[in-house]
Amino acid sequence: MNSATAALAEFASGLRFQDLPSEVVEKVLLHTLDQVGVELAGSTLPFTALVREYALEEAAPGMATVISSGRSVRPEWAALSNATAGHGFEIDDYHPGALSHPGCVAVPAVIAAGEEWGATGRDAVVALAIGMEVIVRLGLALQPSMIYDRGFHETCVEGVFGAAAGASRLAGLDAATMASALGLAGSHASGTTEYSQSGGEVKRLHAGIGAMGGLRAVSLARRGFEGPRTILEGRRGTLQAFAEKSRPEAITDGLRERWDLLGMAIKPYCCCGLIHAPIDALRQLVQEEGLAAADVEEIVVGCDRLSQVHVGQIGPRPTDMTGAQFSMEFSLAMTLAGGGNDLVDYQAAADAGYADPAVLAVADRIRLELDPRADAAFPDHFLARVTVRRRRGDTVERWAYATGSPDAPMDSAAIRAKFRRLAGGVVGAERAAAIESAVDALPEGGPVRSVLARAVQ
Repeated sequence: MNSATAALAEFASGLRFQDLPSEVVEKVLLHTLDQVGVELAGSTLPFTALVREYALEEAAPGMATVISSGRSVRPEWAALSNATAGHGFEIDDYHPGALSHPGCVAVPAVIAAGEEWGATGRDAVVALAIGMEVIVRLGLALQPSMIYDRGFHETCVEGVFGAAAGASRLAGLDAATMASALGLAGSHASGTTEYSQSGGEVKRLHAGIGAMGGLRAVSLARRGFEGPRTILEGRRGTLQAFAEKSRPEAITDGLRERWDLLGMAIKPYCCCGLIHAPIDALRQLVQEEGLAAADVEEIVVGCDRLSQVHVGQIGPRPTDMTGAQFSMEFSLAMTLAGGGNDLVDYQAAADAGYADPAVLAVADRIRLELDPRADAAFPDHFLARVTVRRRRGDTVERWAYATGSPDAPMDSAAIRAKFRRLAGGVVGAERAAAIESAVDALPEGGPVRSVLARAVQ
């Protein structure tokens, strides 16, 4: 076995807890905790409730927890609901260079499978590390061409393979069977980014489709159903199908020696990650220059080419939540005139019909332009310039990297504070603390079933 698909399968099937560097374990635990908090917050949203209702109607009983339902079902269906919640409000993790969202697919898939099969905490940590690493490496191989040239969405296209790899490890599949599971997962890779052009809620579902598809692939493979074992690198495989330009070597280079998941980022704001660096630059101007909405004559955002396409097409006047969270102009106007970019701020924007006059007055004065420095840094670095021309005639400018990215990381205390805020707002501080303790206990063998035991309503 010497193909990229086979190499990933051999790596994942043979990995043991003691093979994981301590920094990888710490990273996996923090991103798992972050994702569970995001799932809890996302479980309160209307579109998540629709998916949860569908999953509960269709699912057979099982051991996998459906967050905010008080019910346990078969893993595929729990993962569909929980992953949709985890990707549902644009505050889940991402990897800048890979342009991927590992946590929202890997975490719900692995936890659901682990609950069903009674996995130990250490096995779950290994499976989570595998799932996240596979998603990141596929992103590094496919991006940015997959989004920029073809318009596919990374969350399901890449995520389904991470879900399958992680669950395969929990199922104890050998390398050949795991490669077959990856082959089956490839037929579940899907999703376009048309939502970034015209809105709609489908983006929220892509993580659920990926997590569900990965678990389905494992269930079929372990029964002997076969998939193509060259699904990634083959002539009609994933790299060829989803990108005009790919880097196959990114899948296997340094495998076992380098962990690309260490480059993952945590989101502090509830919008597309491409908007975070401009938000941070604008926040600097507010803090350092006393900038206020009434001062603004024009705001120019210097950004990369993908930002122009991905968060610059909706325009300053979105009509739904996806549009608001993918509008550079509207989200920056919220930063300056709408209170911020947190969960409550976007919910308030929705309640106002995305028509708050103060926000729109600023949004209409914002434009994007290609900046050579920001474009050269992308995708490895999310960097942006914000230039503000004030009504009094002077101009102020700031550069910023996205907070939470490797260039401006959030520390463990900040990540845990984010979890407590999101989770505590849904289940209360005491239950949130119990969830945090259960995640922290995974490396010591704490059972996977303890993680979501306090995350039901």
